Amino acid sequence: MLRQIFKNRKQILEGIKNNMFKKEHVEVIANGRMNVCKSCSNYTTDDAGCLVIGTGPCCNQNTGGCGCSLALKTRALSSGCPLPTPKWKAILTDKEEDILNQQL
Repeated sequence: MLRQIFKNRKQILEGIKNNMFKKEHVEVIANGRMNVCKSCSNYTTDDAGCLVIGTGPCCNQNTGGCGCSLALKTRALSSGCPLPTPKWKAILTDKEEDILNQQL
């Protein structure tokens, strides 16, 4: 679990930042992504299958999902759905998002 969190730390921090300091364009994208996630069989609103307890709703890792907090993952524009058949893709690279955030 810690290895996966460390590997994805930039996207996690991006999701936390975008969740705390909401921007309209990010919220539009996050809401669209969340609607897609809600229709997925891996979507869960309880802590079952969450990598970190208390971060639901999550993509249930017990049913083949990534275990990520969807409130954070959907707000990370450099993050995409990691399922074998992705439900949505990253919009920006990490570097592109850093540049965009510096300009805003």
